Amino acid sequence: MQSQSLRTSNVIFDKLTKQPLENVTIFNEKDNSITNAEGFFSFVSENNAININLLGYVPIKTTFEEIKKQDTIFIESKVFELNEVFVGNLEPFMKKVYDKMGENPIPNYTSDFFLRNVLKNDNTIVKLQDVYGKRNRNNIEKNSTKIEILNMRKVSLFEKKYRVELKFPDFNELFTTTVPLRDKCTFKEVAYNDSNYKKIEFEANEKDGWGQTMRGYFIIKRQDYAVIELKIEMIDNPETIPYKEIMLSGIKNRTIKYNKFMQFNKSESFNKYYLSNAKLEAELEVLGEKKIEKTFYYKLVMNYFSTNSPTNEQIKSNFPSDKDIFKAKFPYSENFWNNQNQLPLTNELKDFLNRVSENKEKEKEFEVIGNF
Repeated sequence: MQSQSLRTSNVIFDKLTKQPLENVTIFNEKDNSITNAEGFFSFVSENNAININLLGYVPIKTTFEEIKKQDTIFIESKVFELNEVFVGNLEPFMKKVYDKMGENPIPNYTSDFFLRNVLKNDNTIVKLQDVYGKRNRNNIEKNSTKIEILNMRKVSLFEKKYRVELKFPDFNELFTTTVPLRDKCTFKEVAYNDSNYKKIEFEANEKDGWGQTMRGYFIIKRQDYAVIELKIEMIDNPETIPYKEIMLSGIKNRTIKYNKFMQFNKSESFNKYYLSNAKLEAELEVLGEKKIEKTFYYKLVMNYFSTNSPTNEQIKSNFPSDKDIFKAKFPYSENFWNNQNQLPLTNELKDFLNRVSENKEKEKEFEVIGNF
């Protein structure tokens, strides 16, 4: 079956601005892929059809043969229809959206996924982790998320004098869809360049316990009131957030940025929606003291996407969904990764891997951990 697989790679740009586009989905009936921050993608499938789609852009239908003829793929933004903005009371519309949040998702399904976690220390990459696995989502069960990790590759490079043990997010946190209470928010419709959707901005009417105001937006399909895209910013005033002390270390830290972006696709076979891709961005401020000498900042980016259409497949759970993902320990297989849809390495990540290779013998200065 692997010998029958078709594969291609390319880069996608905005036709007008000539800028690379992130989160463009490349898919067919069976397989999914997505572009990285530089607009690059790789796509592997046994099906020759290729669809290219990004909300607000004109979709493209093509094939592997046609893709290979192009050095760069340009997609065109749809025209804004300013007269579509609704200026009246949004309450009835948003009530239907919230009522449908329990009905629109697939209640029980399995999909393969790719997850990339990148950690930076003061804008320098110190950790890369790629995970490929299967995720089962079952809304009926108490533990609604089960994970089967199939393969993993990771490497980290820390300067020993700045090494700090931190707890990072688990799968439950990545997949949790946090939405504001409808009666605790102000909603505002803004212009959106696709008449099939509404873009609704929201802002919480009250600050949370740390003095932060939740804000963000929904992109909602008019036909069935389904949330297709969600962006949430949890922190708008980091100076009011108290520091926490890392246990037994005396080192203090606080989260000063926390954003989540999620997109949902409709499955033709289930006729309901599933999480197609997600991105979590967080930043941690670590106070300087005697041990680490200076204040510095950890920046975490987690990129997830489903690599196939949902199925009823049963999985063999082998990693707790509530455990720090960076704690996962699984072997690496080069042959496995050569046949999977995944995010291509950015130039920044390639430079990081070169830096690891150059410094792996400097045991006094650096701590290197990796499995590939």
